[in-house]
Amino acid sequence: MSIRSTSHITREHAIIRIKEVATMLKEKNYRAIAEHVFEPDINIKKAVDNWEPIDLSNLDKWTDKMLEDYMDNPFFRHSMFDNYLIEAPE
Repeated sequence: MSIRSTSHITREHAIIRIKEVATMLKEKNYRAIAEHVFEPDINIKKAVDNWEPIDLSNLDKWTDKMLEDYMDNPFFRHSMFDNYLIEAPE
């Protein structure tokens, strides 16, 4: 069983990260993906080729829970040991 921790992020950070990584995936930019993500147990080519694109134009309409869940996906997460929670604006 792996150690899990909670990372608090802003909606803005989640949206930027999702757009950045999704763009690399859509463009099948394997080199950029390999440089920007840490997924040692995943075959990058197979995962990229099988990724189902998402509509990036309406991420601002996603709920916090939807953003948190998507940030927990391979490539989008910063660490395989983190779970993400959107923090409320101050």
